[in-house]
Amino acid sequence: MRDAYVKVADAELRLSGGASSAAAISVMTGVTTDDARDVLATSDAAAIEEIDERINAAVRVLLGWHTDRDYIGPYGLVRDLAFSPIEGKSSKDVSSFIDLASQYCPGIPPRVLLDELVRTGCVQDLGNGFYRALTRSYVPEQLSAESIRRFAEVVHNVTETLEVNLRRSVRGTGRIERTIYADYGLRPDDLAEFDRYVRERGQLFADDIDNWLSDRSQEGHSDAIQTGIGFYHYVVNSDDERDFGRELQMEGK
Repeated sequence: MRDAYVKVADAELRLSGGASSAAAISVMTGVTTDDARDVLATSDAAAIEEIDERINAAVRVLLGWHTDRDYIGPYGLVRDLAFSPIEGKSSKDVSSFIDLASQYCPGIPPRVLLDELVRTGCVQDLGNGFYRALTRSYVPEQLSAESIRRFAEVVHNVTETLEVNLRRSVRGTGRIERTIYADYGLRPDDLAEFDRYVRERGQLFADDIDNWLSDRSQEGHSDAIQTGIGFYHYVVNSDDERDFGRELQMEGK
C-alpha cells in the first residue's frame, strides 16, 4: 500500500506541473522521505519481479514439502521439519527446512522464506524447534503486495479464458470453463456446509492437478507455455444485483 500511495502522489505532482520529489510526496502521503525515495528508485518491473519471486518460492517449497519422498513420512504424511539439520543425523537423512529450501528455492534465505510461510498461516511453529506444513497452497496476506499481484493475475486469467471462448468459431476448440449453481439457492446452513464440501473436494482436485503438472513441468524448456487451472466459489450479492438491474433500466430510458 505504501508503494501505491507514493506512485499515485508522484503521478499527481507530475500532472499538476509541479516538481515531484521525495520530500513533496512525504508531505502529501505521510510516508517518510527515505521510504518515498526508495520507492521512486525502484522500477515497477523490478518490484513485480521481486513479488513474483517471493510467491513462486513459497509455492515451490510447499509443493516439495508435500510431494518429495524425502519429506514425507509413513502413510504419505508430511513430516514436521526442524529449521536446521539435527546433530547426529545421517547426512543422507534430509530432516531440516534449510535442506528443503536450499533444494527448491536456492538463493533465497531459508529463514526469510520460513517466516513468510509462518506469517501467512501456511506453516505452524510447533514451539519445540519443529515446523509443520498446514496447507499445500500459498495464500498471501490480505492487501499485501503479493495478494494484490495474485488478484490481478487471477482476474487476467479468468477474463482471458472467457475472451478465448467468446472468439472460438468451432465447438470444442476453446478452453474448459464450467459453472455449477443451485437452481433455487441454498439456505444459510446449507451454504456453510457447501463451503466445507467444496473446500474438501476442491483441495483433492487441486492436489491431483498439481501432481500431474509437477510430473511434467521441467525447468529449462525455451518453448514452455505457462498454463494451469483456476477455480473459485462465488456467492451472489443480492444488493449488487439489484443496483446493477436499476442501472440497466436507467440506461434503457
